[in-house]
Amino acid sequence: MLDVYETIETFGLSESLADLPIPDDDALRDRIVREAFESFLGGLQGTGLHGEIEPLAHGLATLFHRRKGAMATVLDRATDTIRGLVRTADGSEVLEMQMEEAQRVAEQARDRLDALEVMAEAAARCYEIETGRAYLPPAGGRSGRDARQTGVLFEAKAWIEAHERQEAERFRVEGRPLAVAGARDWIDHARVWDVLDRCRTRYREAHGEEVILYHKGDRKGVDAIASGWARSRQVSQVVFRPNWSAFGKRAGFRAIDDMFATPKPLGGVVIFGVTGIALNLAEKAEAKRIAVMRVRAG
Repeated sequence: MLDVYETIETFGLSESLADLPIPDDDALRDRIVREAFESFLGGLQGTGLHGEIEPLAHGLATLFHRRKGAMATVLDRATDTIRGLVRTADGSEVLEMQMEEAQRVAEQARDRLDALEVMAEAAARCYEIETGRAYLPPAGGRSGRDARQTGVLFEAKAWIEAHERQEAERFRVEGRPLAVAGARDWIDHARVWDVLDRCRTRYREAHGEEVILYHKGDRKGVDAIASGWARSRQVSQVVFRPNWSAFGKRAGFRAIDDMFATPKPLGGVVIFGVTGIALNLAEKAEAKRIAVMRVRAG
């Protein structure tokens, strides 16, 4: 049987309703929106309230479109928060935690916005089927935000993209990635630090490059210890945080896949213990002929 720590690592631990998976597009369109319209309006067909079908259907469709607009605002604010934190980054642990939380909020807002856009368009289509009229929302348009671009908006977005490319260049990380994974109940800090110090020395001697630490960003165990080592040694680190709401129990393994998909090829892998995620990382690295160090507890 999996122990409690490995179960959490493999399947995720939902801390709130916001962390639960979002239904797929087909379920949003059919089981939720379409059935809502049928349940709400079906009983009015062929009755003295038949004339209310159109305004009620329009109001229900508009409700979805307004929620889509509200969620777009939430995402914009979350994105602005992340940009502000990046500009004030000072390497402190408190700011890093704030940035992680801001990214989590932004990711959830983006997922919810994607779902609401599907639901809003499905609601507009249901209105058209019920009434035979084209649906036009009271404000804005039916298309997603990316489809509504005036010339001024296009130029503004181009300026932002150019600015963000310049900012990205400022923060470009140099070095060779070392991926680390391991048990959430690992408590031997000294051993993790010693192994990572030796790996860093080998990288410098063999390649003349600094280490970039890759990990999943867990706040317990090996990931947390390795992250502390990187801050202490002023080593750059990249966090591949599992997206539990999008990928469910496969999220941890998808995060490992993302480590192999970056432009910088992995220079090596270190795993501490024998958890499922760590072994998956090691096996995939060995299949690609990437050096793997396995460190056992005790």
